[in-house]
Amino acid sequence: MGEQDILNGLAEAVITLDEARVKDLTRQALDAGLSPFEVLADGLSRGMQVIGEKFKCAEVFIPEVLVACDAYYAGLQLVRPLIAASGRSASIAKMVIGTIHGDIHTVGKDVAVPVFQAAGFDVIDLGTGVPDEKIVAAVREHQPQLVGLGTYMTSTFMHTRETVRALADAGLRETVKIICGGPAVDAAIARKMGADDATDNAWDAVERMKKLVAELRAV
Repeated sequence: MGEQDILNGLAEAVITLDEARVKDLTRQALDAGLSPFEVLADGLSRGMQVIGEKFKCAEVFIPEVLVACDAYYAGLQLVRPLIAASGRSASIAKMVIGTIHGDIHTVGKDVAVPVFQAAGFDVIDLGTGVPDEKIVAAVREHQPQLVGLGTYMTSTFMHTRETVRALADAGLRETVKIICGGPAVDAAIARKMGADDATDNAWDAVERMKKLVAELRAV
């Protein structure tokens, strides 16, 4: 099997939710001399992008997306140490993400994180029910360009204002762009509360995040 055939097969294995084949083809790709960056971009991430297109067209739904995420991660775990060892960065920007305090729902974030990683973002996942002080500490430690606030409920979405204020009080607000995500969010309301944007779709979020990073770097 040629190198391109392996990459095509790897993308297809993600699309068909075949975790075992993803692992096998990731190893084959690396053994064939393909760089971990090629395996990630032209195999694993390409598969996740197709899953996103299918999700937008209602050809797959959240259960299938979650299984695709597991398959993607199975390959990512094999290439991530090699990327780290190379000393090179493949990321567009760094992001810290967590479900906002008071909200313990995790499905949306569990979909979003691998989608963002597949798109080229370096994501630090803080978990669920994340208090403001933990977000502030993570921004200080990791110096990201983006903060992602996940929320499933309208009541916790309203906590966005408090989180934005905590970052402002810490002198960190101007260093990051803040995007909210989840079924309860509204972009106009998020902006009124001090965030920069919001969306309920992880793939839509990728494009918005790229724009936010560009805005941040243009300042």
